[in-house]
Amino acid sequence: MRIALFGGTFDPIHSGHVRLAKEFASRLGFDRVLLMPTFVPPHKLKSDMAPAQDRLAMCRLAAEEEPLLVVSDLEIRRGGASFTADTLAALAEETPGAQWALITGADMFLTLGTWNRFPAIARQALLCTAPRPPVTMEQLRAYAAELERQGARCALLDLEPMELSSTAVREKAGRGESLAGLVSPAVERYIKERGLYARGEERQTMDRDEQFIEIIRGRLTPSRFHHSLAVADQAEKLAALYGADPKKARTAGILHDILKDAAGEEQLQILRDFGILLDSVERVAPKLWHAKAGAAFLEHILGIEDRELLDAVRYHTTARAGMTPLDRVLYLADFTSADRDYPDVDVLRALVLKDEREAMIYALDYSIRELLDKQAAVHPDTFAAYNEYRIAQAEAKASH
Repeated sequence: MRIALFGGTFDPIHSGHVRLAKEFASRLGFDRVLLMPTFVPPHKLKSDMAPAQDRLAMCRLAAEEEPLLVVSDLEIRRGGASFTADTLAALAEETPGAQWALITGADMFLTLGTWNRFPAIARQALLCTAPRPPVTMEQLRAYAAELERQGARCALLDLEPMELSSTAVREKAGRGESLAGLVSPAVERYIKERGLYARGEERQTMDRDEQFIEIIRGRLTPSRFHHSLAVADQAEKLAALYGADPKKARTAGILHDILKDAAGEEQLQILRDFGILLDSVERVAPKLWHAKAGAAFLEHILGIEDRELLDAVRYHTTARAGMTPLDRVLYLADFTSADRDYPDVDVLRALVLKDEREAMIYALDYSIRELLDKQAAVHPDTFAAYNEYRIAQAEAKASH
């Protein structure tokens, strides 16, 4: 049996989704297409997303008269941010012997190499998509060739694109306009009866940090997840002392290690996809990759545009000269979070509450000495930060 998995937020499912599923089933001979609404999307933020049970109900209504479409609540039942590699593995266990394909939108296809455990996805499924403005078939072919060099199998359909999106449907629904032709009649009735997307209607939504926590929960080991939340708590506390934004500091703490537990090849793929180069030290120090790749993931996949936050994540491991208050908060919070237990941690915990500059010098000195003891290279940014603080310290002493 040949089955295609078609996942997404489906907020709401519309005629374009149904058409894409049916076209792939017809042209590639799929016996069925499994529609699977996600509980929390692992690659995008949706603060105003309709409740999971409503999105699931709309998928079921859209599939009622489509014999090839079957709806699964697997990811909604699982809760949190589900990852496609896990979902495909679970489906393979449920349906032994089935051949699997994965259908994605054109924009998401161009990020596949950055997905959690992408090599496992490539082994398990044929990767399918079709162009949709602004993504062209030429872009898809070029990216598919890159994925195929990594062992993936891809199928691209040159379909006439539909000028339709879930955003457009939500906007029309919000204005009370007809959704005829955009969604099935049953889905349109459901949207109106439930008041989904109506302007002025208050809906319970998940805020950004709650979504971020669900996203990192699936990406990190339990100990790393606990560490990230501990850093978030400490960053929020230090921000109030150092003049940084406590809310932004908390978010940076939650996200700073988002790719720490990703395989090295996954981190490198993200850097390659977004044209980010490693310097000579970083090339021989894989422990530094997660900060640079993590910042790229936050910017290009999760769509975070706050440069201050992105830079704090980018430099939380090496530090740098000219650190912003948020940079310093995250760097020291990572050193002194409640879960840390290295020999000098209590000394540094006391210092961060008393003297920010002395705490930075102490932390940088500790980091440099630890690397030199291991005969490891020290990043130039770390030396630059250390020298800047030592010079400022010397100048301050000289002025007294």
